[in-house]
This record gives sequence, structure tokens and C-alpha cells, in this order.
Amino acid sequence: MFFPVCTRTTRVEDSMRTPALQLVFIGLYLQRDVFPGSLKRLDLSNNFLASPDPMTFQSLLFLNLAGNWFHCDCNMESFLKWLNTTNVNFLSPTKEYTCEFPAALHGVSLLEYGKSIKPCEKDVQDLKFALFMFSALLIITVIISGIIYARLRGQIFIIYKKIVGRVLKGPKQTPPVEEVQYDVFLCFSNSDYQWVEDALLNKLDNQFSEENIFHCCFEARDFLPGEDHLSNIRDAIWGSRKTVCIISKEFLKDGWCLEAFTLAQGRMLEELTNVLIMLVVGKLAPYQLMKYNAIRALAQKREYLIWPEDPQDLEWFYERLTSQILKDTKVKKIAEDKPQPAEPNAQPEHEDNIKLENLREIAM
Repeated sequence: MFFPVCTRTTRVEDSMRTPALQLVFIGLYLQRDVFPGSLKRLDLSNNFLASPDPMTFQSLLFLNLAGNWFHCDCNMESFLKWLNTTNVNFLSPTKEYTCEFPAALHGVSLLEYGKSIKPCEKDVQDLKFALFMFSALLIITVIISGIIYARLRGQIFIIYKKIVGRVLKGPKQTPPVEEVQYDVFLCFSNSDYQWVEDALLNKLDNQFSEENIFHCCFEARDFLPGEDHLSNIRDAIWGSRKTVCIISKEFLKDGWCLEAFTLAQGRMLEELTNVLIMLVVGKLAPYQLMKYNAIRALAQKREYLIWPEDPQDLEWFYERLTSQILKDTKVKKIAEDKPQPAEPNAQPEHEDNIKLENLREIAM
């Protein structure tokens, strides 16, 4: 690419009748195929040559580069090599060709500059290649790591827990010994019993597996027959270290479940300890939780657990649930948190029934 300064007489022949051309430019970036192959004589004196391509001059017999302002940088290597080996006849001595730019190289002969340009170009190329390889490896590593995490995060968590267990070699974590009958009261709708048994009791209650560390309380096994139902609920809440309410659509339709939630929240505000854990199961939109005063107050101000949709996240979920059951956290009393009593037989607004998905295979 080249840019003429102004129109100037161009000569296409001389006394030797050799095809010739004389041009003047303010900035000249000469590349191959700029001039016709029949050109034999070229006058480029008093120009500014930035990065000329030697292949541009392959058809010439005579070349004049006198008075040029050469910009000396690493891109001049091929031109300087050609300058020392070409058979082209220069109409001015090549030893008079000097660097004009940059200022640090002003006046330096092109022939002298050519002796030090190779290491410069090599360093730049090595740096570019190193940056390219580093960037490529970084991008590939991030992509592969993301794919592996998305597909195998469940197995990765299990391996992590095994490694931590072997390294630390600490005793198995167990609930603290307190003057309570149960470690955790599982409050849920009777309609969800089969799901709760498969997904939670098999993983938490020590009656279902020797590996489980908790003694759970749930209505089907531990409520006293013939006893007032509200008294059974109250005894279960105050007789357990923690209460886990499994919030489903069936839970929200059960007045006794809502009453149990209110009682557990009342105990939490009385003791200022986070004894209530809320677990949302199934496809429940936030606005459905906000319909109920007690649940709304807790959901707006405190974090609650959500049953994972991806089976890969189950082990991580059980670890988090176990940690919350074992951990005692103080809470601040907020006036808005004070629950309003719910009628045991009150029925909330009609909603479409949505069964909880059968997670027996996943939980087992």
C-alpha cells in the first residue's frame, strides 16, 4: 500500500530505453506485486520507506533509494538481508542508507542495524508464540474444567469428602448430647410420606441405616396414639434439637403442618436460636410461599434449602442439611417475624395438585 504526495512527472523510458518509473511518497509500505513485472528501473529517492517487501524489487535491474527516511524496526529484517545479497544495481551507495526513525537509531547505517535485528525479531516472535500458547491452554483448561464440573460434580464431591476424611482422620461427627428426646423433628404432610422416607429418612434416621447419625421424630412412628394432635406436635418440636419442615404443595394445604411451622417459628423467636430449617420441595414458585404469613416472614429474611433437581447435587445437599442440623446459630429477633396463629383446620386457597416426583431410586 502506498500514498503519493502529489502528482509528479513519471517517466516510462530513459536513454537506455529501459522501462523506468520515478515516484515520490510521504509514506511507503511497499508490498509484492505493486509494480508490473516488466519494470526494470525504479527511482524511489527521497521517500519514507517503512516496511518494504524485497519481492517488490525482484524484476528490477536498477534501483535508487537515495535520501530515504527508513523506519528501522524488527520488520526490516527481510529487506536488510536482501540488501546484502541482491544483484540489483543501486544508483547510490548502500552504505549511505541510514535509519531516520526511531530517534534512538537516527543516523545508524542500515548495514550496521541489520547485524542486530535478528535477535529482536526472534524475541518478539517467541513472546507472541508464548502468549498464544498460554492463552490457548488457559481457554482449553477453563472449557474442559467447566464440562467436567457440569457432568461429574457429584462424583468430584464424593471423592473430595473421602480425601478430606482420610487426611483429617477425625472422629465421625455426631450430634451433641442434650436433654432432648430427638435430634430432629421432620414435619411434613402425610401425603408426602413415601417421598420423605425414600429421600430423607433413609439418609438421616439411625433406624433406617447404621451409617445415619440422627434420631428423627416423625408422626407415623413417634406420635402417641390417642393423644391430642396439637400436643403431639408441640412435644415433638420442643423435644427435638431442630425442626425440619418439608414445604411442598401438600404441606401448604395441610392446616396442621402450617400450625407446626408456626409453633417451630415461635420457639425459634423465643430461644433466639435457629431451630427451624425450611426445605422447599417440588415446583413451588416464590409467590406461593408468600401467601402464608409465617412462611413469608422466614423466607424473606433467612436462607432456606431447596431440594436439588440434578441427582449429582444430592450428596452436596445431604452434607449441607446435616451441617445445618448440627450447627447452632443465633438469630436476631425481628418484630415482623412474630408469627400469627394458624387454625389447625384452616384450608388455604385451592391450588392444583402436583405430586412430588418419585425419588426412590435417587435417594437409594
